[in-house]
Order: sequence, then C-alpha cells, then structure tokens
Amino acid sequence: MNSYLQTVKQFDLNVDSTTDQIMVDGSTTQLIQVSHNTKMTVSRPGSLKADIVGGAPGNSRHAFYDGKSFTLYTEPNNYYATVPAPSTIKELTDDLQEKYGVELPLSDVFSLGANPSDFTHVMSAVYIGDEVVSGNVCSHYAYHEKTVDWQIWIQKGDQPLPCKLNIVTSTDKEKPQYTAVYHWNLKPEITSATFKFTPPVNAHQIKFVQSSGAQ
Repeated sequence: MNSYLQTVKQFDLNVDSTTDQIMVDGSTTQLIQVSHNTKMTVSRPGSLKADIVGGAPGNSRHAFYDGKSFTLYTEPNNYYATVPAPSTIKELTDDLQEKYGVELPLSDVFSLGANPSDFTHVMSAVYIGDEVVSGNVCSHYAYHEKTVDWQIWIQKGDQPLPCKLNIVTSTDKEKPQYTAVYHWNLKPEITSATFKFTPPVNAHQIKFVQSSGAQ
C-alpha cells in the first residue's frame, strides 16, 4: 500500500472522521463522538491544501502549502499565520511538529506503512477478510499493540489505497476510538491558484509561536 501511495503524485482526498472524547458529568463518564470532514488536495513533492470542517457550526481550518511557505487560516475569527517552509511535504510534516507543535492534516496518509520499525510494536496481526467499504472491495486487517488496537481496510486490485482506518486506545477503560473513511480522486483539477493563500479583507494576521525547545 505504501509503495503504491508513493507513486501517486496528485490526488484529492475526502475523509469523514469521528473521534471519541471522554465527557465526565459528576459520577457519569460517557464517550462523546465528534465528527469532522477533511478535504485535501496534494501535488507532490511540495504542494498541499487542506480544509477541515467539524465541531461547532461555522468552525473550520484551512492549510495552504506551496513549497515555500505554510499558512494556517481559521474561521469564524478569520485569523491566519504564515511561516517559511521547506520544499517537500515530508520535511514540512517534521518541521511543523518540531517547531510549532502543529500536526499536518491527514499526515498519517503519508506515513502509513512507511517505517518497518513501526511494526516492531505489533504483538499480533490477523487478516479478517474482504469487505465492501464505500463501494470498494477492501482487505481488512486487525493489529494489536500494547496500548492500542488498530484496523485498516485496503482497496484490492492494482490501486491498493487505504479505504478506512480505526484506532482504539485500549489503555483507557472507556476505549475511545478514532475512525476515518477515505474517498480518493486520483485525477484532481489543479490550477496555479490551488495552493495559494489570499487573505480575505476581514482577516487578521498573527504569528506562529515556536514550541519550547524548538531550534
């Protein structure tokens, strides 16, 4: 799957995700599920745009990266911040995390299965079988680690794209989950303006603050 993903140079990715949050109300503990939708357009090696919508109505975040700078814009308060950026998405992912504590939207798409050492934490793995996810026949795999259980569904055929991902934090007694369903378009419509950020007239520019200890 990861080897194939490295060959896909341009794509649109639409992801519907749910994240469990633990709500404590007096003596009652309950899992609350929060939904998000993320739309991402990528042109490798150095261009990306992402729109994240979810939570309270009207709340959204928008990321723009053109190989030279990275901008994060939030609504409804219309704040944005821009920083110089490295020339590739891979370098950008590390740069944002190390310097600013910012996680690139859907960064797992670029790293799923990329590092063989990640599988040293897997204590057991099983092939569940073939299932239909969003109209595609996918192979379903389940993995058990010390602190998490996770599952992945991978499209069968000559385009082994991830169809669905599920992660359960097994160390919490409530066992909160994260689930993402992926919808791929490998022939996106990209123009010169796709990755360019133009501040709206009512936008307010602020600065990224470096994380403690960042170089």
